[in-house]
Amino acid sequence: MKTSQLENRLGTDEEFDEELIRENGCPDLFEAIAGYMNKKGISRAELIKRMNIDRNYGYQLLNGTRNPTRNHIIQIGLLLGLDIDSFQKLLKTARKKPLYVRDMFDAKVFYAVKHKMSFEKAAEFIWQE
Repeated sequence: MKTSQLENRLGTDEEFDEELIRENGCPDLFEAIAGYMNKKGISRAELIKRMNIDRNYGYQLLNGTRNPTRNHIIQIGLLLGLDIDSFQKLLKTARKKPLYVRDMFDAKVFYAVKHKMSFEKAAEFIWQE
């Protein structure tokens, strides 16, 4: 069920339906990442290598053993070439704050995503002074 449909039901139903919420809970972050990876044809090994992180740590991030930081989620979104809506959705699924363009770091991420920068160019633009 779409979020807007769930909101509508919560706003119009006479009683709160816990089962409805359980059945339509937040998608699992790692399933969401896997879905984006499948769409882009990127393997876990390739994503971890491009993130330039330890292989074991990378697999722990991608299988849910460790919780990724907001920066890791941003790196993943950039590597997968997500559009801004998908990017914001991924951050929300990860329970991280969405991009806020009045923040310099977030504004740079937003700019890089909107201008479809390659990961390398975006990383240099965002993280290099």
